[in-house]
Amino acid sequence: MRKGFIITNIILVVALVAIIVLYPLLWWLALVILPFLILGLLDYYQKSNNIRRTYPLLGRITNFLEEQRHVIQETLLLNRTEGQPFTWIQKEIVYKRAADANKSQPFGTQIPYDEVGREWFTHSTYPAKEVNDDFRVTFGSSKCDKPYSASILNLAGMSYGSISKNATLALNGGAKIAGFAQNTGEGGFTPYHQQYGADIIFQFGTGYFGCRDAEGNFDAKKFADIATNDVVKMIEIKISQGAKPGFGAILPAKKNTKEIAKFRDVEKGTEILSPPHHSAFGNDEEMISFVEKLRKLSNGKPIGIKLCIGQKDEFERMVQSFAEKQNYPDFIAIDGAEGGTGAAHMESLHWAGLPIVEAIHFANRILKNYDLRDEIKLMAAGKIISAFDIYRMLALGADTCYSARGMMFALGCVQSLKCNLDTCPTGITTMVPSRVASLVVEDKKNKVANYHKNTMQAFKELLGSMGLENRTGVHRKYIVRRINETETKTYQEIFIKPSKE
Repeated sequence: MRKGFIITNIILVVALVAIIVLYPLLWWLALVILPFLILGLLDYYQKSNNIRRTYPLLGRITNFLEEQRHVIQETLLLNRTEGQPFTWIQKEIVYKRAADANKSQPFGTQIPYDEVGREWFTHSTYPAKEVNDDFRVTFGSSKCDKPYSASILNLAGMSYGSISKNATLALNGGAKIAGFAQNTGEGGFTPYHQQYGADIIFQFGTGYFGCRDAEGNFDAKKFADIATNDVVKMIEIKISQGAKPGFGAILPAKKNTKEIAKFRDVEKGTEILSPPHHSAFGNDEEMISFVEKLRKLSNGKPIGIKLCIGQKDEFERMVQSFAEKQNYPDFIAIDGAEGGTGAAHMESLHWAGLPIVEAIHFANRILKNYDLRDEIKLMAAGKIISAFDIYRMLALGADTCYSARGMMFALGCVQSLKCNLDTCPTGITTMVPSRVASLVVEDKKNKVANYHKNTMQAFKELLGSMGLENRTGVHRKYIVRRINETETKTYQEIFIKPSKE
């Protein structure tokens, strides 16, 4: 092929010269043909790509298809039950609810009931005539002076910088309309988190963005300035994240714009490292003291921690320390290993962390074993999309749920998987102004609100179909999983009850 390319090039060049000499008015053919010949020669002599070197010019088609493989699959090749991390069925649930469109579907389920791992809920012969529930949970232990009433579905942390200005604004507007809380993510507290006055959960991680000193350590005064803001209702210390637990993160210098640097208290145009560990604490006792410090600095607002469970004995020792010290956070947000992120270490993305179903059950059991379940609320995050997803989490012990990618679909995300490339085609995970402009805030804030409103309505209808008049009847016995071809088990049979239940 390489030899054939050189021979073909020579023939084309000779033919092109002959044509132009004989027919001067056809000189423009050179403008059409020569760029391709030059690209082919560049491919022929480059040494980094085997395919392009073997098949000059034509190899670029293979490269293009490889780079756009996911997009082509999503739009042309996959059926409704395929697609990762989310299937078309899951995306369609959000799209329809966000658009306030026809939310029904014809012709029966396309998800086979005979597949191992398939789950469903059991309905009642006598559905509830009325469901009375405000679908809100009060956060705040006996240590807290300013409890907060949160929706059972809230926006998970997505930092400004990882998502765009317009995305942040639309999420803030949608949260205000629908009455749920917006988690800032660890990228700092910005005016875009305050624009529409939605309730805010201020999150910071190991980089202490927004509340750090010149050396990158925690700054109490800067934290207090943010935490005492009226729109900030709770504070969340990010210890680890489901998509990259135990790993740090890097903000590339090219993405560290003047505005982002301002909100993160860093120097513009520099590479910023978020280490895997906190500098403010390094063990359970120090973490408990730090929580108490934040509680005072925030004037008594609920303080929580976010983590992905890894080594179970560590989590139990932490809860044991809470019990022994009789001091603890007001909530624990559990991030499942299936959680998403803009960019992650490949090993951590695929092979680290406890999945959300097992993690919530385990955390609930440990808290009950140490008599702390009434003091510490549990939040669940990890592919929460539908009302059924919410029910599963509540049945296993969660009080409320977080959703990030569900809300992103409401913004118009198409799962192009370009979040880490700054080339998001929908203007959500990019800082390129021309792409950001594609996301119209006034339209998308209503879609975010619609998705939340319609999902809450779906949850209400789900409870009613099970014969439940409110959330007090939520139980593991109503969720079934197929174990093998001939056997199914309820969550009650699969997951051992907490000893204190």
